[in-house]
Amino acid sequence: MTSKYFTLNRADINVCIDTLLLSKTSDREALRIDPSTEGGVFKERLKLLRLHYTAGEPIDSLRLLFLESMQWFRDWHSADLECTKHLAAKRGEDLRLDMTPVPFEDLFHFQIVMDFISVGILLGEFEAVREAAKLMQSARHSDMLYEALIEKIVPDPDTEVTEFFHEQPYDPLLDAIFSAESPQEASAFVKKYLEGWYKAFEGVPWHNGHLVVTDEYSNYEGYWAFEAAAICVLYGIDDSGFRDHIVYPKDLADWAREHKVLDRLVPSGSSPALSGAGLRCESGQACPQSGYWLSPAQVGSRRHFQAGDLMPILGGDYGVTIWQWDENQQP
Repeated sequence: MTSKYFTLNRADINVCIDTLLLSKTSDREALRIDPSTEGGVFKERLKLLRLHYTAGEPIDSLRLLFLESMQWFRDWHSADLECTKHLAAKRGEDLRLDMTPVPFEDLFHFQIVMDFISVGILLGEFEAVREAAKLMQSARHSDMLYEALIEKIVPDPDTEVTEFFHEQPYDPLLDAIFSAESPQEASAFVKKYLEGWYKAFEGVPWHNGHLVVTDEYSNYEGYWAFEAAAICVLYGIDDSGFRDHIVYPKDLADWAREHKVLDRLVPSGSSPALSGAGLRCESGQACPQSGYWLSPAQVGSRRHFQAGDLMPILGGDYGVTIWQWDENQQP
């Protein structure tokens, strides 16, 4: 990707986000509840993360983009819950209040989940992955690949599920985990998966986006099978035979291994130690624990606070600054 189209596409994504935020403000003023606004911002934030990776931006910089996406994923579920409560009261019906707004049965949205969870795994943001899985609790125990991605991370892994939503393109990736009888066969299955990956997504909104190019616009932020890299890292699959495939994010896989992200995993069935994992704090509140904190509101925000320090306000879209405990507490 050229620097020109990186700049143009980044500006276009940010315009889309601004438009959605204006729509959100109008909805609130008109007392309308529409969770698709928060969902739209989440998807645009995820596109921005893909764009930065495609452009070769430092992988460390992706962490804050991921956490910012997580904030909007959280907001999407909160807005959907508010909408469901409103409809239940209006209709006088009992509606389920634990449903995720992400339709796993739709290939486009399932791939978004694969991207989001896989990037979180490769960046070692396991607390965010646990929270995302909890938000999508209603989709648990319904798809083998999704459960295989999160089973080493969540406290309640499901290794018994035998169903899955999308045979294409994910069947070879499932074979790499469940059917391969040797390390070489596992690698061969992942290679087969990558070779059929792009064609299998014909019809989704981003497919053939690289062909839509003008002097001012390119509908392309990168094609990446992040889930293939996440599975290789999680299950120790050798990627040397396909690491140069055009859709395999080898740099992210290498970063995950070099930074030993799996060492941060809490064993399945246990709870995170009382090390600060999962802590969040709003600006203006007292820091609950001494250590390194960061905010998705600003790149380069990571800093050390002492317990009791007032958390500062940074620029952002949320009205308040959300500070999150950094799982990496190295200086």
